[in-house]
Amino acid sequence: MKPARLLFALVMAAALTSRAQAEVGDATLRTDHPQYAGEGAFQTIEDCVAFAAGQQKSPQERAIAMYLWLLTHQWHLHSPQECNVPGETPDSKRDNRYDMIVYDANRARFSYGYGLCGTVHAWNEPYWKALGMNARRRAFPGHTNSEIEYDGSWHAFDTDMAGLIFRKDGIVAGYEDVVKDPSCANRAKAPIPCYPFAWPGDFNGMKSGWAEIAKGGKWYKMYNSGYAAHPGVVHLRSGESFTRYLDRDRFGGPSKRRFWHNMPGGPARDWTFAGQGEPRQEGEKSNSRGNASYANGEFVYAPDLSGEKYREGIVEQTSNVRGRGQSPKLHTPDGKPASVTFSHFSPYVICGDPADDANPMSGPATGGLVIAGTTVGEVRLEISTDQGQSWTAVGELKGDFEKDVTDVVKGHYGWQARFLWQQTAGLDAVKFTTVTQVCQTIYPRLKPGGSQVVYRAASRAVVPVLPNFGLKEEELGRLEDKSLRTNLAYSARSKQQQVAYKTQNNKPASVVFKIESPEPLVEVTAAARYGIRVPPPDKTDFHLDVSTDGGKTWELMGKAEPPADNEYSSGWMYGRADIAKPGVKSALVRATVYAGGYQTGVIEAQLYGLRKTAEPQGAKITYGWKEGGVAKSHVENVPAGAKEHPFKVPTGAAIVDDFVRIETP
Repeated sequence: MKPARLLFALVMAAALTSRAQAEVGDATLRTDHPQYAGEGAFQTIEDCVAFAAGQQKSPQERAIAMYLWLLTHQWHLHSPQECNVPGETPDSKRDNRYDMIVYDANRARFSYGYGLCGTVHAWNEPYWKALGMNARRRAFPGHTNSEIEYDGSWHAFDTDMAGLIFRKDGIVAGYEDVVKDPSCANRAKAPIPCYPFAWPGDFNGMKSGWAEIAKGGKWYKMYNSGYAAHPGVVHLRSGESFTRYLDRDRFGGPSKRRFWHNMPGGPARDWTFAGQGEPRQEGEKSNSRGNASYANGEFVYAPDLSGEKYREGIVEQTSNVRGRGQSPKLHTPDGKPASVTFSHFSPYVICGDPADDANPMSGPATGGLVIAGTTVGEVRLEISTDQGQSWTAVGELKGDFEKDVTDVVKGHYGWQARFLWQQTAGLDAVKFTTVTQVCQTIYPRLKPGGSQVVYRAASRAVVPVLPNFGLKEEELGRLEDKSLRTNLAYSARSKQQQVAYKTQNNKPASVVFKIESPEPLVEVTAAARYGIRVPPPDKTDFHLDVSTDGGKTWELMGKAEPPADNEYSSGWMYGRADIAKPGVKSALVRATVYAGGYQTGVIEAQLYGLRKTAEPQGAKITYGWKEGGVAKSHVENVPAGAKEHPFKVPTGAAIVDDFVRIETP
């Protein structure tokens, strides 16, 4: 990696000031499948809670309904890891890399769906909180459990080992209930999956574990360990398609699979309730013999370079770049140095076909991002995975070209591709093919006997601001409003340096990041991780604010309040704010940290703006499925301007989902 720098004397123009708008922002599909209705039903944590527990009334009924939904949408496997620590390479087989693990429940829902016990129960926290219940993780012998609070007491909900236990009065028991009455650990309530049922090989471990809990002792209580920030928003530009394949072998069989995990053939598990309908258990019998794995997404974007439409797909360019109908189509009339930067960002993690069919993380992989096209003369290509904060040189392009840059972008959610040329050189054509890993349970599945589908276009796109805390302070500067920083000193993160911003005098401190958009912003989401001593001081303050007037006024958007019994040495504060006001194209997000007179700091930060896009253009939706091994398909043409379009897919009595594609003309 080399730091971003000014390459030309020309001023880089904000690319979208004259954007030709023919796009579909925030396209979603929702089907009438009873479990797997798709992102149109599960786009946010609140959507999931409404789907799972909306018809239930009492706190326990709502909690059990949420528990059953989580059992069908998550499963046990090595936790996903991403490029969260500068200088470290993710590898899901190495479980000791705590800082590399994904704790964003939104990323988990869209890209993964699997994790170890501690990870899964961290993801669950935002769901329980959206139900209006406090939540925490609890230590357990050889395991991590979780407890939620309702009706004045705590209750253990283990979605990893698929177990509940009950008091004599029928209420889900918590740790303290087991101490008072050890027989709770053997009390089931069919057909709800309960202890002593557990996955094969774990039965005795769970049974002996509750026996240890019954003896009392200290079992750590951990708060604020999971969060939700990454928006589940897909934005399609003119000439772009997004296809999801439910079959992981769609690219050519087991040796061609593309995924982001370290496991032969990709992430998979046989014992799970995922994909099996409503979870059921009667004694030792259950419908937990599932076969969960992953799906794939493929974004194909071929911008039209003959006019102004290509501007939809770029984040910046030099002011002397023009599109035209003759060669070179993307050119510079003045012959001076020029550049144009295309981009991609989605809620799905970029994956790849590993050379050894097992490990695309720390080993080489292909097929995650392939850039093909035609140049006139010599054109240089650079790739960024951190929104232009740093760049990797790919090399010189000349004539017809095809570059596979998977090893640069894998494990990220987006990329920027910068083309640079001068004099009479330029681009005649370019096509970007990005392949992602998709959580199987977010796929909008069809149901037999005809399936109702609702397509929506909410006219939004994501502006990601993901600070690269591995850079020097001056290189990070364009994302931070340093004039508003108080009582924090920055140090680049590394294997040895965990905290990016440290407090200087143990008083309240804050850091402010900027979100800037070419179009009006409508919403902001953000999360920041802080450090805290154990036990926590009496007075703490960890919160996020947003400002749309340059810092003159602030609105609270998220807060973390570590209770006195917290035994977790870091935590996440996160939140979401509606900022839709006329003409607002920039926002500031302030992270405030105060650890009651002790040192603390900001470890990580993730920020996202949601901006307006144009009224949706038309789209073509193609659903593919199989009946008796025979391929079937349905094509639905959505008219321009349609923000909601219901339609029916004529499925037969017995079906297997295959693919779904959304295309823009």
